[in-house]
Amino acid sequence: MQLSKEKFKLKKHDFSHVDRISTESISFWKDARRRLRKNKASMVGFYAIIILTLLAIFGPINPINQKNEDGSVFTYDSSPVILDDNGKEIPKKDIAYLPPRIPGLEKLGIFDGHATIERGTFDLVVGLLPNTDEFNDLKSPLKRKELIERLDIPYHPFDINIIDVYEDDKGDLTAKIKILATDEVKEMPFEDLVSEYCIYKPGTFKFLKSYTDQYGVEMIKMDVDYYAVQNIKNRYFWFGTDKMALDLWTRVWVGVRVSLIIALCSLILDFTIGILYGTISGFYGGTKVDTVMMRITEVLGSIPALVLMVIFISISDRIEVLIDSIIPGDQTQSTIRLIILIVAMSLTNWIGVARVVRSQILKLREQEYILASRTLGATKRRLMRKHLFPNIIGQILVMATFSIPGAIFYEAFLTFIGIGLPIPMSSLGVLVNNGYDSFQTIPSMLLIPATIMSIIMLSINLLANGLRDALDPRMR
Repeated sequence: MQLSKEKFKLKKHDFSHVDRISTESISFWKDARRRLRKNKASMVGFYAIIILTLLAIFGPINPINQKNEDGSVFTYDSSPVILDDNGKEIPKKDIAYLPPRIPGLEKLGIFDGHATIERGTFDLVVGLLPNTDEFNDLKSPLKRKELIERLDIPYHPFDINIIDVYEDDKGDLTAKIKILATDEVKEMPFEDLVSEYCIYKPGTFKFLKSYTDQYGVEMIKMDVDYYAVQNIKNRYFWFGTDKMALDLWTRVWVGVRVSLIIALCSLILDFTIGILYGTISGFYGGTKVDTVMMRITEVLGSIPALVLMVIFISISDRIEVLIDSIIPGDQTQSTIRLIILIVAMSLTNWIGVARVVRSQILKLREQEYILASRTLGATKRRLMRKHLFPNIIGQILVMATFSIPGAIFYEAFLTFIGIGLPIPMSSLGVLVNNGYDSFQTIPSMLLIPATIMSIIMLSINLLANGLRDALDPRMR
């Protein structure tokens, strides 16, 4: 069947609004913020950085931080002042190496001030003897009889094996021992077995097991309540204490603050030098100026960065002595060491920034809008400041974000090998270095600063990944 043209009618269209834009005009930076917010991983990293930064600012100060007996807040470089039940100050050595203890969480069995330790039978039975000539002489293996007579204990530690220590029906500690000479198994009150110098009293520890190590020495594994051992009541060290009895909660957040300051200052120094150097070299690309500038970067880049840092930091002591003679003071020395470390980290790190900026400037300077600006009489300074630099700011911002974790790692590495910040200054590297020595007894001293460092570096990397995607024009 054939249709006729009369049955069809041409529809008229209104072309008056064909040029109208129906969607909102979005700038580059507004679109970048919108895409960054859609990246959930980057936003998690962003909020984690904010939380850690707030803790670094307010964690070591009142009212979050705890106070000494005189009302002063714990500081990162001085031991807390704590009184016992009799009103006497607890010695600093008794506050050292306390495990974490946090209110509320202690009832759940975590962060309760307990730590699992291993001690030899001699350390358990004899205890901490006074450091006198008499007791040092009695520790000789040839004077077993004199030692037990002086301490008024029934057996020398090397003559018995401790099988178990448990509470009897009355709640008293009973020790089950084996006498090695006769293989006789015997039970006796724990307090009668140990000397008066034994620091592990009933109610302060739980016996787990005993075993013989590879050298044939009997070892006792115990779960110890350090706060009960040192008679510390109603006090909570949230992250514990270190070997100098310094509060780790305060030192950790001061350390985060110092590490971030080092990273940001190094970042500013690296990118200020790198951007200026790379922009000038790229703008004059192909000329003698560019050739000389690139040869300088090649010479500096051929020197290993770590070797250069070690050499620079090794002469820091002389610089500190020289400046201290002019401006004396402990705080001045700490500031000088911090500045020296920042400068040492930035000696060669700016080279990579300069090369990236140069390559981008070489690519952008041949664009049509640069030719148009030159034709209109724009000066070289205006071209670099108004046209070239703003077009590479996105890539520079991403590079800067990625460089912060590297600066934190470098500081931690230098401190770990002994050429970074000195004690009692605090940074994440200092805390990791201190915690490494005590990892087997109190692992939290290493795990807490290492975990916080990992969270910071992971959060910054997640944010940097989001910025890279958000600022990439090809992904719009």
